[in-house]
Amino acid sequence: MNSEKLIDAMALPAPMESAAGKARNLRISLKQWKMFNAVIDFDGFFGAADSLHVTQSTISHAVTKLQEQLGVPLLELKGRKAHITEEGKILLERSRDLVRHAIELEELADHLRQGWGPEIRLAVDPSFPADLLTLALRKTSALARGIRLRVKEATPEQATQALRDNTVDMAISTRMAFGFVGDELIEIEHVAVAHPDNPLFGLRRELTLHDLNTQCQLVISDANDYFPADAASHPARHARSWSVSSLERAISVLGQGVGYAWLPRHQVQQQIDGKGLRVLPVAGGCSYRTPLYLNFGRPSPADSAARGFAEALRSCSERFAQPHA
Repeated sequence: MNSEKLIDAMALPAPMESAAGKARNLRISLKQWKMFNAVIDFDGFFGAADSLHVTQSTISHAVTKLQEQLGVPLLELKGRKAHITEEGKILLERSRDLVRHAIELEELADHLRQGWGPEIRLAVDPSFPADLLTLALRKTSALARGIRLRVKEATPEQATQALRDNTVDMAISTRMAFGFVGDELIEIEHVAVAHPDNPLFGLRRELTLHDLNTQCQLVISDANDYFPADAASHPARHARSWSVSSLERAISVLGQGVGYAWLPRHQVQQQIDGKGLRVLPVAGGCSYRTPLYLNFGRPSPADSAARGFAEALRSCSERFAQPHA
């Protein structure tokens, strides 16, 4: 037998037991993995016992049995304190996934029992068009009934933290979240707007930064504090600013003739068309564009509701066209 054939023979998979057969022969319970996780998370057997409302001996017995069944040391005693081994560190992360998936499976079963469908959790930048969320949800619902969408507005920092904490499945943000997979979804055009009676229009010329600095700049909370670092075209925020809590509040203040604001065009186009607001003729351009990225949290199956919703979001966003490019 030559070496090439020997390698091929060694590469052949060994006869595999069916998944059902393996399930019948499982030696370790989820409760044991949960107790092992608790020992690490709560700094010892006492903390684990307190968090799970059992005795320390129960925790100790479960972890000892777990190590015996695995044939691998997970913890080692140094003095009176248990420390995780290198083997334990490797198995810890996989066991966390196992416990989390089991909890999620039970939650999904509970939702189905109550007649609910899969839930998609999304963090979204306030500038993202809400209509696109509705369109994407309708498109996904046509394929999977009973889908629920839970949306919360978030700054880039909040969105990234939500992905890390696994409290959202996806995040639409002005930044790519470090450590997560994502891609650009859409660009949002921001325009400088003010009330038609604003004195800036009385200058009857293109406006300079000095001109803008004579007026108060309205910003929605901290929405204008996180421009992309490489977006040289966006305007600088000057010291004379007034922070408001919402787009509606900003439009209300602008309607009283106070200041100006850089706002997403799609959110103020109705006011522009109705002559309640006007676009300021800023020198060098009265608008700038900010990309929004779709960041994914935990991996999900290709046929999952979350993946289907993501594809619907991409499809709807591709057809999204600003009224004034």
